[in-house]
Amino acid sequence: MQGSMMAPHINPRATVYGIVLRGAGTIHIAYPNGSLAMSAKVTEGNVCWIPRYFPFCQIALRSGPFEFFGFTISARQNRPQFLVGSNSLPQTMRGAELATAFGVSEERLNEILDSQRELVILPSASIVAQPNETVEETMEVKLEMSEMLPNLIRSFGNDMIMGFD
Repeated sequence: MQGSMMAPHINPRATVYGIVLRGAGTIHIAYPNGSLAMSAKVTEGNVCWIPRYFPFCQIALRSGPFEFFGFTISARQNRPQFLVGSNSLPQTMRGAELATAFGVSEERLNEILDSQRELVILPSASIVAQPNETVEETMEVKLEMSEMLPNLIRSFGNDMIMGFD
């Protein structure tokens, strides 16, 4: 789907090897500590690999489809661990302990986790730049979005949630 994203996830037992079959998009890879390791635009025919334990996601451009074929090689069964979405690690760890770790009430944690309806493929973000967009056009979109932010951001005491209804 144009502009959609595969939910950020890690592979705990295997390195991922992938190739872009069609279209274009970006791949974001983080170090295991959460800092950005790489963000790259990829197009048809590009090949990449992501080491195990490195969180990553693939994002399609809004201008067209993005088909990414990824596979793993491991002597043991690998199960990707999703970091967001309705089948994510936080969903399975739901409870007072996780709420305490994030410094929120259990009720507040449940509100946040219950708002994650999508499973693996997340809907398009309207701020993703088109491949042929100029910097000025991208900035215009960002300005339009910044004018909408007061409507999207709601404050809940010390918590801030963006766009969850």
